[in-house]
Amino acid sequence: MDEQDELVARAELVRTKGRGKLHIRGCSHLADTSDLVDADDRDRAELALCNECDKEIHGIGRVEYPSLDAAFEALQFPVENRPLMRDIAGPVDFTKVWAPQSQSYVGVGHLDGRPSAAYFNRGFVDVRLDEGGYQRYEMPTFARSAGGAVRGGAAERLAVVCPTCFMQLPGNGVCDDCA
Repeated sequence: MDEQDELVARAELVRTKGRGKLHIRGCSHLADTSDLVDADDRDRAELALCNECDKEIHGIGRVEYPSLDAAFEALQFPVENRPLMRDIAGPVDFTKVWAPQSQSYVGVGHLDGRPSAAYFNRGFVDVRLDEGGYQRYEMPTFARSAGGAVRGGAAERLAVVCPTCFMQLPGNGVCDDCA
């Protein structure tokens, strides 16, 4: 197995219940992350990896920051969420802070290939548990609509989801995966 394949093999991947593509937990394509399923060996063998997640796993387009506060400011995270985010980050062990090219989240982790320690999103934080998986912490601005779609506040538009693969649709309304 070459070094590039090892990066993907070590990555903690998830999928939607509809089994679309494989993603990392922080992927901006995932409209509602509350019902994600950890990818098993069958999923890894049968499902394609999201192109954006592949880039993120390989560090392409990643922007590194000197601190969480610098990342929160650069990505314009809601000011009212930052104190709780800092409290959550306190016990988390990490040596690097980054955001993917999409700037959809701030990740924290290590340089040695271990799974990401936490993903800070505008409305929630997912922190890796010692036994695997992630614990979700909802922020003050987190809001869930009646239909289950996640909204980060009044200024954000509701996510439109493909009825076939359950991925968030781009602005043109045509699914890149199913078209």
